Amino acid sequence: MMSPRWALVTETSSRYLLHARLLRRAAPGWTALCLLATTASAAAKTLALLTTGRLVGELPAVLREGADGAAADRAWTWLWWTAVAFVASPVFMGLADAMAQRVSARYLETTFDMLLEVGTHPYGVAPFDDPKLTGRIDGLHQAMRDWTFVMGVDSTWVVVSTRLAGVGALVVVSTWSWWVGLVLMVGYLLMSKVVTTWINTFYDDLLDVTGNARRQATYLRRLLTDGATGKEVRLFGLSSHLLDRFQATWMSAMALVWRNRSRTVGPVVAVLSVAFVLNAGAFALLAHDAVGGAVSLGALATLAQGLLALESFGPMGDPQSALARNTAAARELVAVRRLVGLPVLPDDRVRLGGMRIGPRPRHPVREHCGLAPDRGPAQPAATVELDDVTFTYPARSEPAFRNLSLRIPAGQSVAVVGVNGAGKSTLIKLLCGLYPADSGTVRVAGADPAADPRARARVAVIFQDFVHYHLSLRDNVGFGAVGRLDDERALASALTDAGGGALLARLPQDWDTVLSPEYAAGTDLSGGQWQRVALARAFAAIRGGAGVLVLDEPTAALDVRAEAALFDRFLEVTRGLTTILVSHRLSSVRHADRIVVLDPGHAGNGAIVEDGSHEELMALGGEYAAMFALQASRFNAAGADREELAR
Repeated sequence: MMSPRWALVTETSSRYLLHARLLRRAAPGWTALCLLATTASAAAKTLALLTTGRLVGELPAVLREGADGAAADRAWTWLWWTAVAFVASPVFMGLADAMAQRVSARYLETTFDMLLEVGTHPYGVAPFDDPKLTGRIDGLHQAMRDWTFVMGVDSTWVVVSTRLAGVGALVVVSTWSWWVGLVLMVGYLLMSKVVTTWINTFYDDLLDVTGNARRQATYLRRLLTDGATGKEVRLFGLSSHLLDRFQATWMSAMALVWRNRSRTVGPVVAVLSVAFVLNAGAFALLAHDAVGGAVSLGALATLAQGLLALESFGPMGDPQSALARNTAAARELVAVRRLVGLPVLPDDRVRLGGMRIGPRPRHPVREHCGLAPDRGPAQPAATVELDDVTFTYPARSEPAFRNLSLRIPAGQSVAVVGVNGAGKSTLIKLLCGLYPADSGTVRVAGADPAADPRARARVAVIFQDFVHYHLSLRDNVGFGAVGRLDDERALASALTDAGGGALLARLPQDWDTVLSPEYAAGTDLSGGQWQRVALARAFAAIRGGAGVLVLDEPTAALDVRAEAALFDRFLEVTRGLTTILVSHRLSSVRHADRIVVLDPGHAGNGAIVEDGSHEELMALGGEYAAMFALQASRFNAAGADREELAR
């Protein structure tokens, strides 16, 4: 079994090896050039040790012989080489810094791509039901946006150059005493290891342990500073309360970090003391040999500098701290990638870091991440089939569905209704492939949407909580068929079909107007306008090749008349396609070809209890008829009240 100390050494080494792999993956050529330049800079530092010592060694002879003697000529030669060495070191380091900017840019692109891949793999959303995982991803976002992450990449070459300079100093000191140099090197390496472990513990705690608590603290801070929440915070007098909550949450989150940091500071103080004793002993021994004549004046100057330069094996302050922060984030990134089933590094075929690493597939990132390819030309309606499906959410013990079967022929419009918790939205998520079934089969156009991107490309959904993209109107409509974003005729047709034709004329920059007041020349939309934009997105999907269109209660914020008009418009425009409408308001979906009633049942498992047209279900006098009569009575009562008020 591996000892704890050896485990620490292995852990640190694995971080640096991972860092090296990332550098090589991001920019192999520039990384090699940076390494060459830093090696040259370290060699120049070692040369400066030697030439300085030889220069000092010639000075007594120069004083004896005068400026015209041979010693003076040798001194001038060594002075020239010393100047060359002192100039060459920063010049090579400057070249490394310049090339490091290319490496850093490629490194950031690569690691950000790797993090984005976590968000898109697998296609389903089941992993993100785990708050611990989402907290870790959020912590990674924050860590990789921090300036120390970038500085850590740039600091790589400072650390490498310094360590290589230490190797040169060790060789120089070994010409006098092999064991003194080794003892000092080991002492400095021990100090560096202890300090690095101390720093790594701090950063690992920030990423691993305090992620959720810091996330909560960040949210509370945002409530206090965000304009969107400012009205209620002031109206209800929440400022002091939220400030106290923020302080308590932040202090609780950081308590473990501070406690671990304090507990591990003892070894740091101990190794610093040991290093001081070792250095004092080495210089005392050198002084003894110099006084005894065993070491010349020139050698004394060189060895004294060499002993001081062995500090290059020790901790290096900000560069080492930044590199530790970077490697901690990279380690966490790899851990999260493994957690969702991704390899340490992406496949070589994927386009990463802004450069092509091997043959590029037609849709590199989308296909690699399991995303649906861009929809092509319009395709015929698709058949939807669920056969004996059982499904359980990851965080629950009871199935949401048990042995559910449903078949929707191509071209049919179906309304899915039922009480809250019956499984309407769950059914839609299964059709989208966002979750795989526990057992049974889900098929769209004969393929499984949880496994086949082509099946997913046939389904377009507008959810109740559809996204208000803080992007242009072009994007908000065109994302339904992202491959046709530049086809303004198709976009305009979709917007007109959604009843939003007049909206375009009101926007200051037409299709390129950003739909958010947070941006210059941007604008916000009313709730009804957003509904039309979302519906236009669905219509754009029709033109992009979707064969099944779903409205999952996206009109819940509208009044019943507006929702009914919108659904009628939707059914008219999509006639001949497979459409699924989900709504609590039964009057809005009565014109669908078919109505399916879901009920959670006694065990809480969603099941189809009724299936037929509006007229058939009303004649049946069952669950649907009872719900419809109840809603109709409320609308009739509301209408009578309005008439009474009008009198």
